[in-house]
Amino acid sequence: MTTLVLGANTALTSGVITVRVDSTLAFEQTTGIVWLALDEKRTAKISPAYLHEQKDWAKYDNHTWTLDLPKAFAQGVARLQLVIYTYHDPNLAIAATEIGGVSLVVGDGVRYDVPIHDRHIKTALVLEIYERQGQYKCRALAECSSLSLKSFGEHLGIALHEKFPQQTSLTPRRPMAGETWTGTAFAIDSHHLLTCYHVIDGASVIGIRQQGRADRQAYVVMGDEGSDTAIIRVDEPLPSVLSLAVGQVELLGESVVTMGFPLSGLSSQLQVTSGNISGLLGVHDDIRFLQFTAPIQAGSSGSPLMLPTGQVVGMVMSSISNTQNMNYAVKYQLLSAILTSAGVANIQTQHASFGVPQLVKEHKDALWLVGCQA
Repeated sequence: MTTLVLGANTALTSGVITVRVDSTLAFEQTTGIVWLALDEKRTAKISPAYLHEQKDWAKYDNHTWTLDLPKAFAQGVARLQLVIYTYHDPNLAIAATEIGGVSLVVGDGVRYDVPIHDRHIKTALVLEIYERQGQYKCRALAECSSLSLKSFGEHLGIALHEKFPQQTSLTPRRPMAGETWTGTAFAIDSHHLLTCYHVIDGASVIGIRQQGRADRQAYVVMGDEGSDTAIIRVDEPLPSVLSLAVGQVELLGESVVTMGFPLSGLSSQLQVTSGNISGLLGVHDDIRFLQFTAPIQAGSSGSPLMLPTGQVVGMVMSSISNTQNMNYAVKYQLLSAILTSAGVANIQTQHASFGVPQLVKEHKDALWLVGCQA
């Protein structure tokens, strides 16, 4: 493998290449990447490619960019430049960051460890790809700055903007006709269950399933897209219910358990995870939601977030991709208000503090796998 040093260049063996970017910081959480597409005068020829705004010539997946150089250069581009930047989004309670170690692997045989030795570096231009006499080449750069990406762009004469992490639902939205997907629901009285709006959104058929019991068809009573909450109903009585917490409960730091059916394509058994309430607000300080650390995956949407007493303090809703357990749930107060507006009364049950195995044993019959088809 060829190892580049600052200022060195080397020829590339193909017009379609990969560029893997490794950093001490988490991309999409505190660090962004953008490719600048410039002409011979080093002005922007076409719009940049960001992590969340990719192009037909630049695709990003799991720290690796795939670049179609002929497609980019056919649009009058003379050089592509890779910029790494950090940002601070106070709404996500992420501390201000600075660029540390960055390594690049270009194609199968070129490595570049970017020499960033100064403190408080926020933006760095680290690689350039250009064409000379029909040959694509790359050059190692390290133009570092304490400026924000926007200010760095102004220095270059290019309009740039930061891209912040995107909150993502745990199951697909806007499904295609015939598509199937799953989620989780929990019973709140003998005929009604709570789940997420995005679980049932677009479904023409909804069913619920529990091991050892016959499948049941379910119907939507109401859905509220803003809070990502839905109430569904079944005709036959449900065997067990969960109770929402009531009154004011001190939640910050409290231990919680979630039960649901994530990744049901791999296993349809009930799965249990534990964690803590890590924040009392959602993304952008949204008071409708709280943040928790219990691990979740696709299919967890609609799972109850339970205290050791079995009381439900939230409903699992979403996560932020490529972060360490930054997960969100709809608060129990909002769930209670939605039930009231629909004329559905949550049945209150007796509560006692359980260890996790006993908690699961006492309440698992209230959990159902939701299957949907568009």
